[in-house]
Amino acid sequence: MSATDAYDRPPYRFPAASAGLSGGGAWALDVLLPWRLARRIYGPFRMFRFSAGDVLGLAGPGAGGLGPYGRPVVSALAEQAADPLIERLLLPRTLLCLGVLAFVVGLFTGNGLLEPVEQGFTDALLMLGTGPVALLLACALLVALARPGTRACVLRLCLRPLLTALVTAAFCALFLYWMSRRYDYLPNGATWVLLGVFVGPWLLVFFGSVLFLIHRNSFGTGGHPLVRPLAGVPLVWLTAIAHFILVDAVQAYPGSRPLPAYWVALYAGPVGVTITAGIEVWLLRRRHGVGFRRPLPDWRPPPPRVARVPDGLVARLGADVAAGAAFQWPQWIDRNGVVWAQTPAVHAREPVMWPYVHAFTEQLRPTPRSEAERVAGPLRPR
Repeated sequence: MSATDAYDRPPYRFPAASAGLSGGGAWALDVLLPWRLARRIYGPFRMFRFSAGDVLGLAGPGAGGLGPYGRPVVSALAEQAADPLIERLLLPRTLLCLGVLAFVVGLFTGNGLLEPVEQGFTDALLMLGTGPVALLLACALLVALARPGTRACVLRLCLRPLLTALVTAAFCALFLYWMSRRYDYLPNGATWVLLGVFVGPWLLVFFGSVLFLIHRNSFGTGGHPLVRPLAGVPLVWLTAIAHFILVDAVQAYPGSRPLPAYWVALYAGPVGVTITAGIEVWLLRRRHGVGFRRPLPDWRPPPPRVARVPDGLVARLGADVAAGAAFQWPQWIDRNGVVWAQTPAVHAREPVMWPYVHAFTEQLRPTPRSEAERVAGPLRPR
């Protein structure tokens, strides 16, 4: 097996798009609906989730031999391809990047609504310019860290994000060229109607979607799974630093010291992105075997979650505990000092563990042993 074969699995390789409208009809609809065009270029508004069938198709006919768990492992890998924790962190992270906190602070510390709106527009232009630079830094780092023999494969995984960044850079350059040439003109009545009714709203929705998706996906859709966290950090830091140097230091605070609220608004986004990017890298490594140099060779998918113990079985075991039968059951203790009794009952081919607690919770309730150790750590004899 070659060094690049390890990349031929999720989340490095994506399944084909689901069946639906495609070809010329899809492109025509994308032109009419601006959010669809933004999604096609910059990625989804929600995290893509693999189905078990997709992962089986990617893994090939030998998928049933992945680890000691067989097909359930494939299902578990499919469920964890889009980590729920990452999904929950992306929205607040994106809002911080877009300057929502800076906008709110500007409303209370500025001179009305116009000033924070102008700052938001300036930040949007800076994002379009710093985004491609941040992506080049992330892709260059991934290629440089890749093991010899796999760098061509890693570069191929970065081509889709690099192409997206190239489109963004081209648009930004054209917009700056238009501004520098000052193509001002006074449109006639029909042109005003066209701009106000059709073109204006379309552009507003399109660029709003683009800015949201740039920060949410960091150009990383369809590429190496580490592109998004690695590109997101320099993207937001470069934007914040450029905003301070090019805008605030020259216009808002020339020769003076900004208020503390300004620094909080300026750096809340970069700090939030840095923290969530670190969490995303950790989750990709721990749950999906994604390493900086290569896919982790000794990684195995986590075992699948076992179904909840039925309430009827819990009631019967509770009656046995009340009758004193639990004194004969072997007892174990977890890292938190909670005592678990190993009952004679079996669920999902595992012994059911009974926790000695005052009241059951989602974490501490009768459960198979593997689930108890997943929550409470390894159990040792009491």
